[in-house]
Amino acid sequence: MLQTAPPAEDARARRAGRRDTREAILECAEELLQRRGYGGFAYQHIAVQLGIRNAAIHYHFPSKEDLGVTLVQRYRERFHAWVAALSPDLDAWARLQAYFGTYRAYLGEPRKADDCLLCPGGALASEFCALPEPMRLETRLLMRDVQEWLRGTLEQGRREDVLQFNGDALDKAVEICAALQGGIQIARMSGASRFRQLLDQLALELNPMRAAAAAGSLP
Repeated sequence: MLQTAPPAEDARARRAGRRDTREAILECAEELLQRRGYGGFAYQHIAVQLGIRNAAIHYHFPSKEDLGVTLVQRYRERFHAWVAALSPDLDAWARLQAYFGTYRAYLGEPRKADDCLLCPGGALASEFCALPEPMRLETRLLMRDVQEWLRGTLEQGRREDVLQFNGDALDKAVEICAALQGGIQIARMSGASRFRQLLDQLALELNPMRAAAAAGSLP
């Protein structure tokens, strides 16, 4: 006799399957956004990559705007989780180096310049004027959160005497964001080594002694 799952278990399995599909859609859309930009992909690209129908994507995200807003909210949540996971024992220099490390993850294969992913903020900012207004709002909030965290870290570093810079901490935070977002785009043309040089230069400006010590410890 055929055995079937009890109705409650069957319903749970369907819900789990829908959650898995939704997560797979978000992961695929995230890579497409950071590789091609928001305007550079459609639901059909996701459907082909995942082997599903467009209708399955519309079930979770009725419009591309819905998908885009969810992606930016997801970036914000991930950033907050990353900040919360930082050890409280880290000084401002180490916290900043950890943040720079998140950008190294976008570089891809060292010998393939075009393998670099853009950072979320840079990908969204590069076509900000073409984004739907709800996505613009979420993008502004994302950049505000990042810049405020950087501002706080820079101020902490100045108090601890482990970071050196002139001027206002928020102005320096904006400068760092601009350098990182622009640098990852240049890496697409010139290769990952250029971006690593940028990170080294930022570190050298903020704390020459520790930057030199870190460079000397590399193989």
